[in-house]
Amino acid sequence: MTKATGVRQYRACVRCRARKTRIGDSGKPPCAKCVREGAECSLASSRRGGDFSQYRGSKRQRRDSDIHPAVSTTPTASFAAPESVAETPRVREEPLHRSLQNPSDALLILARAAEDEEGDGPPLDNPADSTPGNASSALGSILSPVQQTRQDPLLPFGSPVNPATIERDIGEYPPVKNGALDAPLLHHLLQHYATNYHPYFPIVPSNVLLPQYLHETIKHESFLLTAALVVASRDRSDLAELHQSIWAHMRHLILDVVLGMSTIRSVGCVEGLLLLGEWTPLTLGQNDDGGEGAAWSIVGLGVRLAYLLRLEESSFRADKEADPAMLRRRLAWTFTYLSDRQISIRMGQAFWSRGPALSARFTAEDFPSLQPQYASGDDFASLLQAQVELTTLFGNAHDILFASKQRTAELMVRGDYTKYIDDASRAIVAWDLVWTQLTAPSYLKCCLRMMEKYLRLYVNAFAFQAVLYRASLSGMDVARVSCFPHSAMASPDARMVYEAVDAAEALLRIAIEDIDPERHLRYMPARFYLYEIHSAVFLYKAHAAGAISSGKHAQTASLMRRFVGVLETAATDTDHIASKYAKLLNGLWFHKGGARGDATRSRASEERVQSDEVDDVNAFNRVDDDDENDDDTSHLPSFDEIGLQPLDWIESVEGLFSMPAAFPWDQSIY
Repeated sequence: MTKATGVRQYRACVRCRARKTRIGDSGKPPCAKCVREGAECSLASSRRGGDFSQYRGSKRQRRDSDIHPAVSTTPTASFAAPESVAETPRVREEPLHRSLQNPSDALLILARAAEDEEGDGPPLDNPADSTPGNASSALGSILSPVQQTRQDPLLPFGSPVNPATIERDIGEYPPVKNGALDAPLLHHLLQHYATNYHPYFPIVPSNVLLPQYLHETIKHESFLLTAALVVASRDRSDLAELHQSIWAHMRHLILDVVLGMSTIRSVGCVEGLLLLGEWTPLTLGQNDDGGEGAAWSIVGLGVRLAYLLRLEESSFRADKEADPAMLRRRLAWTFTYLSDRQISIRMGQAFWSRGPALSARFTAEDFPSLQPQYASGDDFASLLQAQVELTTLFGNAHDILFASKQRTAELMVRGDYTKYIDDASRAIVAWDLVWTQLTAPSYLKCCLRMMEKYLRLYVNAFAFQAVLYRASLSGMDVARVSCFPHSAMASPDARMVYEAVDAAEALLRIAIEDIDPERHLRYMPARFYLYEIHSAVFLYKAHAAGAISSGKHAQTASLMRRFVGVLETAATDTDHIASKYAKLLNGLWFHKGGARGDATRSRASEERVQSDEVDDVNAFNRVDDDDENDDDTSHLPSFDEIGLQPLDWIESVEGLFSMPAAFPWDQSIY
């Protein structure tokens, strides 16, 4: 309107008003756009100054009619009958009025339009489900009407069922049907999983682990149940054939997920995939990486499925109180975040630029299903919060120190990494002050301590790698010449190098002194073994580079021998991950004298003119040779003995801390 007359300066036709544009400079129809497109141009009527309360009332009634039926039909049981959702009132919408922002929305419109024409399809959700945020889930419901009835609340199951029905449902489970498994053994494996594996990764809903609900679990959570059985049977040498049978069924289910079958698409599938990522089945292990490649692929599949199910929406705090289904989705997304970050760190890979993240700072109160149910119960919720905060520190350190190959090389050359390492160290100390008094079982607190010590190693070892990198740029042959000729104390990075060494030794002592190898270490996820292996290989490389004096080598070798003994005790058979790593570590640290020993002695003689420490080395090399097992642990190792080319990891700076690459899995080299 004009300020002088209060009269409209221009009016809009119906088409222009929909586009939020004015009719044109003339202010009279027809407008130029309608003339150009050959459309009818009619002025839109004005609604100024009138009483339109009746319109608002009708809109409110329509909105209430859309919302209340959806709320009233929400089942209160963990697994609802299909009929409970099939009675939802049918609400149709013109295809032209539906959202269209991506191909998934287009397929949704096509599916609904075809169903409208046939007039005899299954009931559809309310129009709110056609928004871009729900397009994929709605499309899945169109393609598979049965999937529309799937619910994921974490509540007790339905009313008691006839025992004959329970027996029939259990008998339909493929491993039971083919005779490889029976009900008593199935209950035993579930109890074995709940006791020994579940505390380390409490992602499985409690009712799935209860035997009285087994028939419902088989019907509605078959993927998650099978994943738990695969994990529970993997380290049982007496159940090797059963493990292969269950794993064959698991592979069939994973193939359905890979092919995008909507009948298997659920939160339970995400939970099952993350479980397999923590305890990779033995049949997936390859000689080159110990199964880490399989874990990377499985976790990646779980991440993609989590996005497909829109689990990332649960990372926002809602205004209303979260229902059990939302709480389960939030928990699954939190573990997705943890698994993605941990596998990326283990593999030395960069994070997704838009990978899983937590949009809100969730605390233990946000995970009621993990809170202790009685006074002396385990507080898994607080343990999860502590892991999330520590993993966030991991992610921040990784993003800063390993942002890109060029950025990492620049930090190493210029030495700017010291301020970031100092900040990370202060953050680790602050985390430790908060969580050191956490009330939890000792073996679970040891897991947190192992993560904290490994973060110290992960951050401070960057300075050690920087020293080697700068030495290689100067033309020094680090395979034969010590990078620390006057000990690490003479290096500008001495403090951080010693911090890394202390963290590595602390990691080994936790496994040796604080964890029962048969009751707890045996069942730990693979990542905790890899933390220990990384620390052992780091200590070996530190000795090879001359960062640690020869006088301390015997002490470190003794520590390593004890650690190898612990691994051998934890192993159930030769196929157990602890047994394989024990054999590899024993071959690396305690191999017989020979060609490698001659190469080391040759290297020591070449360094005699470079350092006064050589006298100590020679004196140490003359120590009693009649030690236990006749192993030659006296000489200083070199890069030639690690089985890697000198500084071959420099070709891929992002993979400096890739544990499989730093430790060869092939046992034949020893």
